[in-house]
Amino acid sequence: MEQDALFTAVYSLAEATYAFSDVDMGQPFSWRKHAEGVRLGLIGTHQELQDLAAKVAAQRSQNGAPTTLVQQVLGQVHTAYRELQVTLLGVSDAEFDQEPAAGEWPLRIILGHVFEAERTFFPLIISGLAQQKAGAQRPFAFPAGEVERVLGSNDAFYDIIDNQPLATIRQQYDEFHQRTRTELADLTDEQFLGPSPVWWEEEEYSLQYRLHRFEAHLRQHLVQIEKTLRLLGRPETEASRFLRLIFRALASVENATLGTPEFGEDQKQVLAETIQTRTAVLQQVVADCRRLETAVNENNTQAIEQITAANPALVNASGQNGLPLLMNALYQRQTAVVETLRNAGAEINVFAAAALGDLTRLQALAERWSGYLNLFAKDGFTPLQLACYFNQETAALWLIEQGADVNAVAKNKMQIAPIHATATHGNQTILRALLEKGAEVNAAQEGGYTAVHQAAHRNNVPMAQLLLTFGANPHQPDANGQTALQLAQAEGNEAVTAVLEEQNES
Repeated sequence: MEQDALFTAVYSLAEATYAFSDVDMGQPFSWRKHAEGVRLGLIGTHQELQDLAAKVAAQRSQNGAPTTLVQQVLGQVHTAYRELQVTLLGVSDAEFDQEPAAGEWPLRIILGHVFEAERTFFPLIISGLAQQKAGAQRPFAFPAGEVERVLGSNDAFYDIIDNQPLATIRQQYDEFHQRTRTELADLTDEQFLGPSPVWWEEEEYSLQYRLHRFEAHLRQHLVQIEKTLRLLGRPETEASRFLRLIFRALASVENATLGTPEFGEDQKQVLAETIQTRTAVLQQVVADCRRLETAVNENNTQAIEQITAANPALVNASGQNGLPLLMNALYQRQTAVVETLRNAGAEINVFAAAALGDLTRLQALAERWSGYLNLFAKDGFTPLQLACYFNQETAALWLIEQGADVNAVAKNKMQIAPIHATATHGNQTILRALLEKGAEVNAAQEGGYTAVHQAAHRNNVPMAQLLLTFGANPHQPDANGQTALQLAQAEGNEAVTAVLEEQNES
């Protein structure tokens, strides 16, 4: 592969980050003044490459060496090629040979087909140039054996695309690609617009058409490769999308210097060093966030203190479930971890404030934007549901009074409403406030369970009585056909059974 310092730096960045999860992309990192996560390390690199490409192109034009027509078309081909490179990053040899679905080509067949076609496109151009120069009679014929004369043994080529590992094929394809750029970059417009030999089409096409076929054919099958990767369980990710932008921008820099490599050489070196340094930082940030998540899960406050002391911004890292580590600690009831994270400066968002019962923070956030009251967290819960679940009475009552939706259904598999969250512990004050504000007493969560099912399961007589007062139906079946009364009877909860039977008799 083309191994100048800038390409090497960009390729190393891609190798280091292509497997980053979408959560990794949001981990704390700043590019210049933009503190929008690791993703800014990638999109910032894209911006820097684009800036360099524009500067070099302008410098080239000002020095009287604008890109020629053939160089512009070669640039289009090169951009598609760089996108192909990054799209195949991380593909294993097993995936390379795997049939993605019945009747669909494996990646080996697709890439081999692309390479094989270009292996004919190039000699067509070379032959056309030679016949132009020799003044041959038109239409030009495509001489037998021309592909092997220009590019070597067909048998050796087919052994590579049919039998060799992906890395070998990519290396051979890269050498071929760089050769086409090098040998064609200095063509004049007059040569480029001239005819090429007649091939299977049985009509004459210009050399310009032949060269455009490189890109058009490659992009056609790049779409096929993307579809195949999805079928192989390798969908696009945020990281892969950003890396594709970066490789396009890299191609823009390389295209701006095609035929005039001396332009921008110092600037390319400086940017390469910047990208190399950034790559190491991004790797460290993601690795430290993974270590921090492990420390939270293992209740290791010492490790948390060490990691956040080295990089204070990581206190606001997220777990791979997409939730802030503070929320993960709260869900796991790890009081010491929660305290450690708070002491290290963890941000208290509206969901953490509700779970912690931090009324002051809730009020401050609601003052900024009332929409916070009914916002859904990444795991699908609202602040009121969280305050109810964590039995934060003061916070829950305040949210109810402020108009938080008492019938909001969680946007996740559980499909709970605040009444179900409250029923897990049975706080009578919160439960009554919800019911008085219009909470649906017989609302069913996932599995068809109602709040009175929970009261029956917990043998909670006061909760059952309160729910019955507001119209709870002890005969409403769950998804398995079991009513709250039947559940209480089956579990031997005699006290609540008596209350529910009394309701039945009345």
